[in-house]
Amino acid sequence: MRPRYLRVLGLLSLLFSFLCVPVQAEEGRVLRVAFDKDLPPFSSVDENGNPAGFNIDLFRELAEIRGYEAVYLPMNWEDAIQQLQQGKIDVVLGMQYTSAGDSVFDFSESYFTMSEVLIVPKTDESIFNLHDLKEKVVSVQRGDAGIELLENVRRVKTVVSFSQPEALELLFMERADAFIGNRWTAEFYLKKKNLQDKYITRTGMINPSDYAFAVREGNYRLQNELNLGLAELHRTGTYGRLYSHYFEPYSLHVIGGWRKLVYGLLTVTGLVLSVLVLIFLWNQRLKAEVRRHTSALADNLAYQKQVMDNVDNGIISVSPEGKTTLINDVASDLLAIQADVLGTPISQYFPQFPINEALEKGEPKKHHGELRLQDGSGRILHYYMAPLTNGTGDFTGWIISLQDRTEQKHLQARLITQEKMRALGQLVAGIAHELRNPLTAIKTFSELLPKKLDDSRFRAELVQHVPEEVERMNRIVEDLLDYAREKTIQTQWENLTEIIQSVLRLFDKKIKSENIRVAANLPSKIQVLGDRGRIKQVVINLIMNAIEAMGNSSEKHLTIHAQIKEEAVLLFITDTGEGMEEPVLRHLFEPFYTTKTQGVGLGLYISQKIMAEHGGHIEAISRKGNGSTFILHFGKKEGEHDERIDHR
Repeated sequence: MRPRYLRVLGLLSLLFSFLCVPVQAEEGRVLRVAFDKDLPPFSSVDENGNPAGFNIDLFRELAEIRGYEAVYLPMNWEDAIQQLQQGKIDVVLGMQYTSAGDSVFDFSESYFTMSEVLIVPKTDESIFNLHDLKEKVVSVQRGDAGIELLENVRRVKTVVSFSQPEALELLFMERADAFIGNRWTAEFYLKKKNLQDKYITRTGMINPSDYAFAVREGNYRLQNELNLGLAELHRTGTYGRLYSHYFEPYSLHVIGGWRKLVYGLLTVTGLVLSVLVLIFLWNQRLKAEVRRHTSALADNLAYQKQVMDNVDNGIISVSPEGKTTLINDVASDLLAIQADVLGTPISQYFPQFPINEALEKGEPKKHHGELRLQDGSGRILHYYMAPLTNGTGDFTGWIISLQDRTEQKHLQARLITQEKMRALGQLVAGIAHELRNPLTAIKTFSELLPKKLDDSRFRAELVQHVPEEVERMNRIVEDLLDYAREKTIQTQWENLTEIIQSVLRLFDKKIKSENIRVAANLPSKIQVLGDRGRIKQVVINLIMNAIEAMGNSSEKHLTIHAQIKEEAVLLFITDTGEGMEEPVLRHLFEPFYTTKTQGVGLGLYISQKIMAEHGGHIEAISRKGNGSTFILHFGKKEGEHDERIDHR
C-alpha cells in the first residue's frame, strides 16, 4: 500500500490541476509552463518556493531573448500531459521524445540527451542489466520512459510512483529491488541522503533518449520560437554555461582509479616532454644568439644603412648630447643637407627642431609635434622623437623620425574651406530672409519721403526706424563675416547669451520652415573668455547639425541651456534627432569621419580644435533614437556665482 504522504501529494496535485485556470496571454507573449518540481537538478522548487533548476533557467533565458513572459506551474507528469492536451498550459519542460508522444504533441529540438539508469543495492550481486530484472520488483515514476523498457522484460513487477523521489524511497525502504529513472536526479537524492556507498548505478545498458520542450500539437509558431531560442542560446554560449553550472559537478565522481592513473601518467609524460622541449629550445636559442651576434658584428653598419635608406620617412639618430650619429638619405633630402653632418649637433643644420628642450630636461621620454621649415619652401614636417637604449637598458641617445605633411595640410585646409562654404550656403537662405525685412521697411520710408517730408510724426518714425533697420542689417552681415573670415584668435570676455541669440537669428527661417520648437532661456549676463567669431563658428556648426539630425523626427525640439560650475561654464545644446550609437560617438571628433552622405567630416573636428584653443572641449552624449546633447566647456569669469540653469 502506498504511504499516506504519497496519497496526500497525489490529492494535492489533482486539486491543483482543477484549480489551474488558463492565463490570458497578451498577444501570445505569456506562456504557461509546467514542470516537475521533484526532478533536481532539472527542475525543482527552492526553499523560498521559487522554480529552480537547469530546465527552468534554460527556459528563462530562452523566454527573455524571444520576448516571452513565463508563468511556471509545478505539477506531476500525468496532469501536465492532460492539461497540455486540453490547452490549459502551453509548454511542458523536459519531456522525453518518443514516437508515441510525437503523435500527440509537437516537440522542440532536443536540448538534452541521456540514458535511463538502473540503481540497485551494492549488496545485490544478481542485477547487472535489464534481463536480470525477471521476478524482481522495480520502482519507476509514472509516465517515465522506463515503463516502456520494463514491458519487454518477462515476469517483472513494476511499482509506479508519482515522482522520482517517491520511486527512490521505495528502493530505500526495500519495497523494490531496483529503480529505473533519471541518473542526475537519482544521484542528487543519493547524495542528499548520504547513501552513495550503499547503492550502485548501472549505466550504458539503456539506449539514450532526447529531452525537449513539448507544446500542443499544431502549435507550430511556438515550436518554431522555441527552436530559434535554443539555437540562439547555443550560439551565445548560454547553454554551455548553464550545463557546466548544473552538471559538471556531478561528473567528477565518475572518474575511476584507472582514469586517475592515466591522468597521472599523462602528467608525468607531459612534464618530461616539456623539459626536453625546453632543453631543445634553450639550445636553439643559444645557437641563434651566437649567430645573431656574429652577424651583427660583421654587418651592422651595412645593415643599418640599407634599412634606413629604404624607408619613406626621414631618420636621424643623435647622442645624449645632441650630436648626429646617423642620418638617412630621406632626411638629407627633406632638410636639403649637402655635407656630411655626422658628429655635428643637430641644432646647427636643423635649428627649428626642439632638441634643446629634451636635452635640458635630461629625461628620456617621447616627443612629437609639427614644425614649418624656415628655408623658404614652406614645408611642414611632423617629427617623432623617442629615446634609444642598449641591451642593458642604459640611455644611449635619441631616434628622430621625420615625415613631410605639407600636401596633407594643404588638402586639409581645402577641405576645411569646403566644409565652411557648405555651411555658408545653408546660411544664405536665412540671411536673405533677414535682410529682406529691413530693406522693405527702408524702401517704404523712402517712397513716402517726398509726400510726408513735412509731417513731423513721419520724420520721427523715419529717424527712429531706419537706423534700427540699417543696424539690423549690419549685425547680420557682421555675424556672417565672423563665421567666414580667417583671423588670429583674440580672446576677451564675451556675452554667451548674445552669441547664441545672434546665431539663432541666422537660422530663423530654417527653424520656422522646419517647425522646430526652440527653448533658449539663458541668463542675460553669462560671460566666457574667448574669440567671439570662433565661438560663434562652433555654435553655428552644432545648431546646424542638430537641425539636420531632426529632419525625420516627428517632434522637433532644440533646447539650449547653461550650467555654471566652480571652474567652468557649460553650454548644453540638445536635439530630439535620431541619435547616435556608441561606435559613432567614439570617432565623432576625428577628422574626415562623417555619417553624412555629402559631408567631409571636419565640422566637429574643427569645433573641438577651436574649443581646445580656448582651453575647453566638447562632450557628446547620445543614444540611438533618443536624440543628442553636445556640451561646450568654457572657463568661467571671476565673480560669476555658481548656479544651475536648466530649461529642459
